[in-house]
Amino acid sequence: MDIIIAGAGRVGFRLAKTLCTKHNVTVIDQNEDALNRLQESIDILAIVGNIENPKTYDSLVDRESDLFIAVTDMDETNIISTLIADETIKVKDKIIRLRNEFFAKSSIGEKIGITASVFPFYLSANSVKSLLDFPKANNVKTFNEFEQKLISVRATSSISLEDIVSANVKVVGIERDGEFFIPNIYETTQKYDLIYLFGSVKDIKELCLTLDPQMPVDIKNIVIFGADMLGIEIASLLSNYDVNIKIIEKDIDKCKKASDVLQENVTVINSKYGEHHLFKEENLENADMLIASSKNDEENIIKCLEAKEHKIKKVVAINNDLEHYYLMHKLGIVAVRGPKTNAYYSILEKISSSAIISQRKYCGGKGVMMSRKIHKNSLLLDTLVRPLDIPNSCSFIIKNEKIEDFNKKSEVEAGDVILAFGTNEDADKIEKWINSL
Repeated sequence: MDIIIAGAGRVGFRLAKTLCTKHNVTVIDQNEDALNRLQESIDILAIVGNIENPKTYDSLVDRESDLFIAVTDMDETNIISTLIADETIKVKDKIIRLRNEFFAKSSIGEKIGITASVFPFYLSANSVKSLLDFPKANNVKTFNEFEQKLISVRATSSISLEDIVSANVKVVGIERDGEFFIPNIYETTQKYDLIYLFGSVKDIKELCLTLDPQMPVDIKNIVIFGADMLGIEIASLLSNYDVNIKIIEKDIDKCKKASDVLQENVTVINSKYGEHHLFKEENLENADMLIASSKNDEENIIKCLEAKEHKIKKVVAINNDLEHYYLMHKLGIVAVRGPKTNAYYSILEKISSSAIISQRKYCGGKGVMMSRKIHKNSLLLDTLVRPLDIPNSCSFIIKNEKIEDFNKKSEVEAGDVILAFGTNEDADKIEKWINSL
């Protein structure tokens, strides 16, 4: 594909680096130094210019592109650049990154011809919210095509996977010492393994009660450190539950803004003279979950370790930089994708998905899940479909909301969903298989 990326910040850089291995990528930004750094490390076409200026696109007028992606930090800039691209160049699809959730509820995307939008702040906040339904989980992924969920939970002792796997719960990955693999049913977990479970909500919840006794069974008292946009978004979503929430923030202006937005639903505490004493003075030690939501991973890690010293069972850190992901896991900290990381993965998943195939990344991008729903006019009906035959992978079929092992040629019916789990290194092979069925 021919892909144009508007914005050479962290998200634009990562997207360009990933996509240029398979596609022709053009990156537009007015920061010439950022573009030079990009060109030094990857093969792209760089255009220096303001993405809000129609003249910037002059060199692309006679060329047809498959995809335009606007990923700057400013909603207005992304919207305007998408409008200009739509008017000045030939582009089939458009993906836009937006901070303000208002746009998700409005018809503006349809009006300006946006193919897909990603709302990374909401996605990060929603990941934290999911932990209320699965208190022992490290991460929860929800899908539109089926009711089953993909969650990760920490192993605190050796467990035989035969004791975990059932008709409605499958083990689809283990992360051990920073490495990810798909285990067989005879595998035994080791202490501190992160186990990835796929299955029905009811069965996974029951299973989780037997795993990781260090995590709380229920979450009622929550502390959030940081009242930036993400901290407020998290508090806003969590306040819809029957929980007590306190936000801790040094900046008095941010405290005032948080109070205006959240009103009486959340207690906002200004920690102008330090935070350590607050654990006792404000009774933070009784929290069931602490969330460190700053843009700085080191700060989030330190805050979580401090909370662990005060015996808070579940500590959550927003993970802004992938290099800190494994460290957070190793320290027993729940790592939730930050907005920029969420924007990167969400856009990649939208590019890789189609009307037939959906793709999701998990385990910090080390694992990949692909699904294909069988429609009533599918050519696969009344045929024998071959299972996935790739080492270090597994496949299943969801029939009438039940998960069946897919290890031999099987017939599929309308409404069935074919699933494949594997390593990111095998993503191309899995995609080729699921497309060729």
